[in-house]
Amino acid sequence: MRQDEQQKQIWDQLWSREVSYHWDSLSQTIYDKIMEVSGGIQGKRILEAGSGTGKISLRLAAEHAEVTLVDYSENALHNSRSAFYKAKVPGTFVLSDIREMQLPDQQFDITWNAGVLEHFEEDGQITILREMMRVTRPGGTIMVLTPFAECLPYRVGKEAAEQLGTWMYGMEHPAFSFKDPFERCGITFVEESSIGFLDSLDFLDFIRGSQTVKHWLTMWYHGLPEQEKRNVPGYLLVSVGMVGPLPEPAVSQWNQPLHHWRSPEEKLSRAQTIISSYHAKRNESHYLSVYKDEEASYWFPLLSTLDSLLVNRGTRVLDIGAAYGTLLMYSVLSGAQAYGLDRIADYWSVELEQDYGIQWSQCNIEAEDIPRSERYDVVLFTEVLEHMNYNPIPVLRKIHERLMPGGSLLISTPWKRYFAPAHSDPDLLNMPYYQTGDGFIDAEMKYYTIDELYVLSEAADFHVKSLDVFNGHLLAQFLKK
Repeated sequence: MRQDEQQKQIWDQLWSREVSYHWDSLSQTIYDKIMEVSGGIQGKRILEAGSGTGKISLRLAAEHAEVTLVDYSENALHNSRSAFYKAKVPGTFVLSDIREMQLPDQQFDITWNAGVLEHFEEDGQITILREMMRVTRPGGTIMVLTPFAECLPYRVGKEAAEQLGTWMYGMEHPAFSFKDPFERCGITFVEESSIGFLDSLDFLDFIRGSQTVKHWLTMWYHGLPEQEKRNVPGYLLVSVGMVGPLPEPAVSQWNQPLHHWRSPEEKLSRAQTIISSYHAKRNESHYLSVYKDEEASYWFPLLSTLDSLLVNRGTRVLDIGAAYGTLLMYSVLSGAQAYGLDRIADYWSVELEQDYGIQWSQCNIEAEDIPRSERYDVVLFTEVLEHMNYNPIPVLRKIHERLMPGGSLLISTPWKRYFAPAHSDPDLLNMPYYQTGDGFIDAEMKYYTIDELYVLSEAADFHVKSLDVFNGHLLAQFLKK
């Protein structure tokens, strides 16, 4: 018997038993992620390709999505039909192999599955993804959830069950990423994350006497700060893509209103993922190899401040020293009008600028005026001050002139006391002012003290609203007086 036939037989046997439609923790975890990615499902046409019990689709249909379930197991579809009938919820049920679905092209807004692709070899996964793309409309979403290869409780429990002969799910390949398969199929890769660490602990039940370990892992996880929880590999890898290129932010489903984003971490991750999708097309990108993992370590707490300044759609944000544009993309995802400047053009993606309406200019802020004539609500100046070759007071005055009354300047810069307490930096008041024709060195020229930031704010007619320290960096919000 062929391996795929053996796998089908396994599922037919599993679904021949009584199926519980009791709503459980894992179902809630998956449901929450669908709602987060979709921004709401009411009225949308949703296909679950490889539906199994159809438990989550049942809830989506009950909440007024137009749901279609496809599975090659008659037993699975029988269970789903019965559950939908009992709940008096409409649904469409298609008996079909998801490698060749008996469905028309470009029909669905969202095509998804959970716990499916890991049961196929790579060629089968590619075939399924192409079918999922075929039946999804342009601009529609494709989402697959598969066991995450970096989730330790799941991997340990699965290994134990296989060794003991108690594993009942057949061939199952946990995944590290589906980015490459998505791109091979022509699906625009949008983001990847993991969810459901606590759900992974159930796999430890395959190991006798694991209850104490499960208890301590549960207590440990609940004691973590929210930011750290997001760094713990969960049971399911969530891979999200889109059919066709990422659209303009004004109509993009990824550019959701502010209330869609539950945390700065989620929005930052989305911004970095979008930027990564552009840099992945380059032969070599520093952003992908180093910068993406480091940048937030400089200025992360400023995101909450920035969010508070972006409550009104259309807020004008200027990023001076924008580099790869992470904070600009973060602002765009909140509905801001984004403008970027940098002295070096190598970091920037012209395609990103075009697709998201970001206005970017190459500019040496010390030697040149700020381009264009707009006035801004927020100016970002992160990890730039220390690179100033000359006295920064004229630059801050330029910024002051282009800010709206009451506008904010957000600054991050290395703190001298942390990075170079014994180094002899030039005194701020003795730093030379730029003169036409002077040269420039691309290096960290001076580390600043807390007192010097207060001096800068006063000299440029700002009020210091906040000044904090994070990972050895000074984070400040200056308000225009």
